[in-house]
Amino acid sequence: RSFYSLECMTCNNSYFICEDIKQKHLLKRNDIFSVNRQLNPQWGVENQKVIYPQQVNDPRIPNPSKYMPDDVRNMYKEAASVFSLSPRSSAALIRLTLETLLKKHLVNDGKEHSLNIMIGMSNSQQPELVTEFMDMIRKSGNEEVHPKYEQLEHEWGDITKDTNKEEVLYLFNYINSICDLLGIANKMQSDYDALPDSQKRAIKNRNYKYQK
Repeated sequence: RSFYSLECMTCNNSYFICEDIKQKHLLKRNDIFSVNRQLNPQWGVENQKVIYPQQVNDPRIPNPSKYMPDDVRNMYKEAASVFSLSPRSSAALIRLTLETLLKKHLVNDGKEHSLNIMIGMSNSQQPELVTEFMDMIRKSGNEEVHPKYEQLEHEWGDITKDTNKEEVLYLFNYINSICDLLGIANKMQSDYDALPDSQKRAIKNRNYKYQK
């Protein structure tokens, strides 16, 4: 394993790089580098990463939805910033992102409710798929923060189980999809309301005809 200190000639920022060097052929340890300190062609770099400054934003995390309110977006970005360091913390923050969306923008009745109750209260005002996404976030967030007692390894509790990063990445997609669906639905409703009354009556009569 080799470490390098690099300095950007444009911004003068310093970076520390770690490389894992894998042997391609059986050689002595001191044969890794040739006389001029270049990597021997019989060795290869298996992995390279920046270890300082910490790279916090995983490129797999999507940008927040354009329909996401500003306070919800700030919480989303915080969840994204800790994903590489702690996926469990990221999952908990996505749960809090959903709670912020519900409490301040969808329910917003000034009262305290659990996340489960707020999802139920908003259910009739949104597409069924939105509610399903919300429940997936609630379930996954709860499991990361409150593991089931019967699944713990001993009586004192063990929350050191590995978090599935791929599953946490889905949570970012879920909250984005929720905001997209709600934003599109609101736009559609606004456009529909702007139709002339004669067109809306014709649509209503057509629908009534095929509901029989």
